[in-house]
This record gives sequence, structure tokens and C-alpha cells, in this order.
Amino acid sequence: MKLKHPRAKGNRIQLKLIKKLREEGWLVAKTERVGKFIKEKDLFGIGDLICLKKVKDKTVIKIIQSTSSRPHTHKKYREFVEKFGEEYLKVEQHVWINRKGWKVFSY
Repeated sequence: MKLKHPRAKGNRIQLKLIKKLREEGWLVAKTERVGKFIKEKDLFGIGDLICLKKVKDKTVIKIIQSTSSRPHTHKKYREFVEKFGEEYLKVEQHVWINRKGWKVFSY
């Protein structure tokens, strides 16, 4: 995936997050789809990115939603984790707060 310098704030925030995750050793793929007639734009309706990393001979999978300023409501993330969550499947919400940095919610 080629990284560009997007103009929209949400895209800039997502680009920062992708760069940060790659520096931490994660394999990152953008799953968010765009289009006028697409109803569900995020992966399972909860995430923009999917990340993979080997940790102690196990593959950890993260589904991550990136946003800025305010977190989304936590209900749909908790419901997804209750239904599908496993030890090596993580769901997180990364919120960029201006002049402060990242706030991470893990479910």
C-alpha cells in the first residue's frame, strides 16, 4: 500500500496510525471501502484497519477503528468482542486527540 499525504483530516490521522503500527512491527492492511452506494464501509462495521503480528509463536490479529477528537460509542465494539473475541483476536479504537496524542480503547 502506497502512503500518500491526504488532505482530509481523517485520512491524515489514519496515515499516522498506519505508520505508528508499522514501526511497532505490525503488518497493516486498510479495509475501509469508500463509495456512494456502499452501506457498510468498515470491516464488520467496526474497523478501518486489520493488523497481524507474530507474538510467541502465535499470530495476533487486531481490528482497529481510527478516529479523531472523540471516540465512537463502545457498545458495538463490546458486542462484537463478546460474540467473536478470542485471546488472539483484539478489537481496538485509536482516537487522535489534538496536541495530546493517541488514546487507545481495547475491548
